[in-house]
Amino acid sequence: MDIPALPFCKVSLKAQKAPAPAYPETLKTLGDHLRKRRLDLRLLQRQAAQKLGADKASAHNWETNRTSPSLSLVPKIVDFI
Repeated sequence: MDIPALPFCKVSLKAQKAPAPAYPETLKTLGDHLRKRRLDLRLLQRQAAQKLGADKASAHNWETNRTSPSLSLVPKIVDFI
């Protein structure tokens, strides 16, 4: 009765991975676009902030729509998105 899974049965299940819980469902703000792109690239906020020339706290504030980026960073953000 204690028979393990059949060794000759080669079955593999494939499914699409569910998006992260923080993944935005609708893209309404700049912060939503930034978060979506960062998660698509599988980057941490720290890594995305480095690419944009900002610090981690700024990137977090942008993604949560607490603040807006300065105009000098907009070209880098557009390239990132």
